[in-house]
Amino acid sequence: MTLASAEDPDRLLSINDVSELLQLPVQSIYKQRSMGVFCPAYKIGHHLRWRRSELMAWLETKRDSV
Repeated sequence: MTLASAEDPDRLLSINDVSELLQLPVQSIYKQRSMGVFCPAYKIGHHLRWRRSELMAWLETKRDSV
């Protein structure tokens, strides 16, 4: 078994991975989630995980039209 590469679209990302990728503080992600405006996550036990491809697709919907 090999580990998924950082660019693997099916890779599950932790909140720290998402924070680093989007250059957002972890607390901002938690706050946006509580407001219902952040990309949906998978809850595995007590942990949140995002599928990289879904996060990137969600991010594209946030593109500024200007």
